[in-house]
Amino acid sequence: MKKALDKNLFKFIAKAKVDFKAINALENDASRRFYYRLLSNDKSILLMDASLEKESLKNFINISRWLIEKNYSAPIIYSSNLAKGYCILEDFGEEKFSNLSFDKIKNKYNLTIKLLVSLSKKRAPRFLKSYSKYVFFKELNLFINWYLYYNKSRDKIALEKWRKIWGSLFSTTTKNNFNNIVLRDFHIDNLFWLKKRESVRKIGLIDFQDALIGHPCYDLVSLLQDVRINIQYKEQLRLYNYYMSISNLEKTSFEKDYYIYGTQRLIKIIGIFYKLKYLHKKENYMKYIPRTWHLLKHNLNHPGLIDLSIWFKKYVF
Repeated sequence: MKKALDKNLFKFIAKAKVDFKAINALENDASRRFYYRLLSNDKSILLMDASLEKESLKNFINISRWLIEKNYSAPIIYSSNLAKGYCILEDFGEEKFSNLSFDKIKNKYNLTIKLLVSLSKKRAPRFLKSYSKYVFFKELNLFINWYLYYNKSRDKIALEKWRKIWGSLFSTTTKNNFNNIVLRDFHIDNLFWLKKRESVRKIGLIDFQDALIGHPCYDLVSLLQDVRINIQYKEQLRLYNYYMSISNLEKTSFEKDYYIYGTQRLIKIIGIFYKLKYLHKKENYMKYIPRTWHLLKHNLNHPGLIDLSIWFKKYVF
């Protein structure tokens, strides 16, 4: 869906003294933000309209500046109006991972893994909130509310077991007390290839306004279990092993946490995609549902998820 520019946006552009010859509206994502490409003779920049998500813009700007300060490639913020929810920022162009063939992406994943390991070694910014138990369950509730019991009566016994299982799993993930920055939406639609830059700065990062302090496995599993692209399990395992080989982490507990957060994330995604369908009439995300279920069923075979697997067999499958 595209949104036409209103007079307030033009006033913002004029006040920012941006010289442009054309404006192209871009297709928006699952959010309520809208993007426009401002074209001049020698370059292009982006205009973000986050007037419906003003708080997210504040987070985006703060995290973008932190990432740039730490020598990662996040968009430079040229001008912003937090009260209105407007922002003018750097344009990374068209070489988004999702616009490239898998053969071309494949040799870029190793560098992306290096970026994640590098991020995990940075002290997270203090202004971020924690990936709390409240957030964890709020995301799980998307599946309950928009898929499993949408317009249906609820099974109280099933939900009681659900809360108990996930409460135990969340407690497991907190034992190592990880306090890393977690960008959260780390998938091929939010990664760009910036070939003129060096090292991990070749990877352009966007859509990190929901970042939290949490477990480093979350962004890793977001990348490897991306529902938007079919990464074969053999390749997932290779990249996972590469991550472990260049990080200093306890393998057994990290693997269990990886599958817990990966499964929680897939469950959340199913809920989000059905919410987009029912509430916002965005049907295009339903094409990812079969792969999401495929990944979820694979994860449920992990020994650390036996109770959850039994629950799904009884109440879902």
